[in-house]
Amino acid sequence: MAEAKNNEDLFQKIGVDIGKEKINIDLTKTKDFFNALQNTLQEKAEVIQKDISEGKIDLEENVGIKVDDEHINIDLKKTKSFIEELGKKIENFLGEIDKAVENIDKK
Repeated sequence: MAEAKNNEDLFQKIGVDIGKEKINIDLTKTKDFFNALQNTLQEKAEVIQKDISEGKIDLEENVGIKVDDEHINIDLKKTKSFIEELGKKIENFLGEIDKAVENIDKK
């Protein structure tokens, strides 16, 4: 039941109202939601880029990539682990979207 409540909250945030016979989409709310999401992701990417350029994030330790003026060294084991973890996170995110779509289909 908590999952249904979470889906309702999500749908309200993105401007989707699902009834027994109709689905109403408030395009203004939907557009605002996706613009806010885009801005948040863009801000996060800019912070990460800044942190990398300032040396606050160690790509060598986290991703297995070391770059200097003369060389690029890639530790394939670390890079593979990083990509696998990122893939799992993306899979989980897509799974949540699939669940939300299935719930819409059921209504």
